[in-house]
Amino acid sequence: MQTDSDIIQRILQGDTEAYREIIQRYQHMIFVFIYKMVNNHSDAEDLTQEVFVKAYEKLSSYRGDSQFSTWLHTLARNRTIDFLRRRKFHDSDDQLAYVPSQVRHESPQESLMVKERIREIESAFGKLSESYREVIVLRCTHEYPFDKIASLLGVAESTARVRYLRARQELAKLLQHTEGGLVHELPGI
Repeated sequence: MQTDSDIIQRILQGDTEAYREIIQRYQHMIFVFIYKMVNNHSDAEDLTQEVFVKAYEKLSSYRGDSQFSTWLHTLARNRTIDFLRRRKFHDSDDQLAYVPSQVRHESPQESLMVKERIREIESAFGKLSESYREVIVLRCTHEYPFDKIASLLGVAESTARVRYLRARQELAKLLQHTEGGLVHELPGI
């Protein structure tokens, strides 16, 4: 398997087909991040495509100071923040951002309760600030360690930890009316 650096060199030397390898390698990661931030499948697909177009256009500016995935993630983060600033928050699409890790055999009543709980979490999550949503997505969805989160956000590791803690606390306040608070399901620091 070729390294990102090898593939980038091929692209910069004119092998435009090599860019498909970069897309295949990182498309899912970028899409999931964006989807968790915007909570709309169609918007996430469009933004993911825009990120890869922009990455291709700016590939010559990639210096290799950080991992390529970090550079690409930063482009995705910036594009997503621009998008969120330009639109007013509206109801999410019918597709749920949360997918249970295991299939459960539930009664219709249990299924309805789970769906309602998911809606409550999504609603509370949508009320968080962009910076809080972002740090929760990076920690809980991508399971990044705090040093990588700090690098992606351009902050100190301690700042990333504090931001995550405050995001959890804010989410807990928003979910207080639900049984059990639900925040205990988020990974700790």
